[in-house]
Amino acid sequence: MTPDCVLIQTPSIDFRTLIGVTHKALGRNVAESSDASRRNLSEAERFLGCLAAIRDEHAPVGLSPRLLTHVSFSALIGADDRDMQDILQCCAGMPFVTAETVLRGTQVAVVTGTLAQWRDAIASGCVAGLVPTVRHCFNKLYGLFCSAGLNVWGEFHTRQAPDQTFYLLEDKRGR
Repeated sequence: MTPDCVLIQTPSIDFRTLIGVTHKALGRNVAESSDASRRNLSEAERFLGCLAAIRDEHAPVGLSPRLLTHVSFSALIGADDRDMQDILQCCAGMPFVTAETVLRGTQVAVVTGTLAQWRDAIASGCVAGLVPTVRHCFNKLYGLFCSAGLNVWGEFHTRQAPDQTFYLLEDKRGR
């Protein structure tokens, strides 16, 4: 069985309260830069932009690495028993719930973590040392986060694997 996954929980931010209270406390709109952005920002990226603006009103809009722990996501993952063990090992430190399914030898898991934890787990799961089915799961998770406007792997580049998956390779040249 090829593992499959979907994001089932993403941040839901009360921007009205956040912007209203911080405006009263700081005397400025912490969403100004995010609102002025020409890009279509995800809710999580807009929230992180507001958090950055709380400390620095001139902070750039984007996914600041030091703020990635402020947003959490949950994924529902289905995989065979052997693959699920490897998948959960890559998600070390993230809480999860697993159960056997009606299909013998197959499990489902709900894994929850911050964006920083998902960044690290996906980088750990997209390496040559893992079986292609496990790497396929993390390749799909990578795609789900990127499609949601949450590409936090800027220091990595991809390399195609012979099995139609890809590896995430960290660029250590300091670009």
